[in-house]
Amino acid sequence: MFYQVRITRPDGTVKKIVSEKKLNRIHWENFQKSEEEIGLVTASKQQVPAWVKQKLDLEYPETYSDLMKNKG
Repeated sequence: MFYQVRITRPDGTVKKIVSEKKLNRIHWENFQKSEEEIGLVTASKQQVPAWVKQKLDLEYPETYSDLMKNKG
């Protein structure tokens, strides 16, 4: 529930009045935008640079799938 908001100048005179309907609309627009920005995973996983992956592949030729085959 929103209530009417009065924005005043430093001398106390009313500068602007924001209605309940406008506040409600602004709130739900902002809510919708923020919901659209949220993905399934909010913490993004950083990509490993290609040169790092290539170096590790050369140093450790066995892959994760090879390790899983030997395990099961």
